[in-house]
This record gives sequence, structure tokens and C-alpha cells, in this order.
Amino acid sequence: MFLKKKDVFALSVNGDSMIDACIADGDMVLMEPIRDAYSLRNGTIVSAMVPGLGTTLKYFVKRGNKIFLEAANSKYEPIELDPNQVDFQGKLLAVWRKL
Repeated sequence: MFLKKKDVFALSVNGDSMIDACIADGDMVLMEPIRDAYSLRNGTIVSAMVPGLGTTLKYFVKRGNKIFLEAANSKYEPIELDPNQVDFQGKLLAVWRKL
């Protein structure tokens, strides 16, 4: 089903920032490209390029004129950004884990 979507890409997960969303270090995530960042809904898990941090996998939250990238692990503070400071790459389709 999701493999029929166009331009799906995979990322390898490093770290534990999304562990409470059942996404662990070493997992592979399949992402659907984001064509229109304005259509993103709060709570969507996205991959985003953040200057100085690289690509990160987080929950997307928009409040007022600010974007927050929130981890699914209480050890991490949200990343607060202006919309022009972030490049959204994809939204989560699936998580694959080797057992």
C-alpha cells in the first residue's frame, strides 16, 4: 500500500528521542515527502532539516507563528523555530525494526 506512493524514502533512526512513540534507535522509518508544509497537522511525525542539528525525527506542532519539534521522550526539550528555519522533508508512513 505505502510502497505504491511516489518518492517514499527511508531513514535510519539514531537516538532515543522518539522512544515513547515506539520508534527506537536502529529502526528504519519510511517517509512520504511533504509537498506542502502548510498542510501539516499538529501531532504528525516528521523528518525535518534544522540548521545546526541536521535531520531530526519529531512531532510537528504549530503554535501561533512558531514551529515546535517535540520529542516522544520527556528527557528532551522541544525545538522552537521560526517557520523559515526548518525544511520539512517527510511525514511518517511506517516503522521497520529488525528483530
